[in-house]
Amino acid sequence: MVITHKRMNRVDLIQLSGRLDAMQAPALKQKIEELFAEGRYRIVLDLSSLEYVASPGLRVLIEARKKARDWKITDLEGGDIRLAGLPSRIREVFDLTGFTSLFEIYPNSTEAVGSF
Repeated sequence: MVITHKRMNRVDLIQLSGRLDAMQAPALKQKIEELFAEGRYRIVLDLSSLEYVASPGLRVLIEARKKARDWKITDLEGGDIRLAGLPSRIREVFDLTGFTSLFEIYPNSTEAVGSF
């Protein structure tokens, strides 16, 4: 899996390509934890080039979502993990696991970044 990071003013964009499996999930977790340690809790994950996701990868996503949402600036403004560009195979996995209702999902990274 390749992880590409782009820092913006209010949001960090992480693009994933390849397979998010048990071997690769720790690398994503580490990247997200590094951003949290810097006080960066608004993250968009662009999954448009992701080919496969396994349960350890899903676990990293849900844990990151929880931690991001625990961080708040005000009652109306806080952290979040938002997803962009889910390929149909990945969307099916999210639908089957109930993750579709847990995340804000956007058709592309531009809309997801703009949602913050």
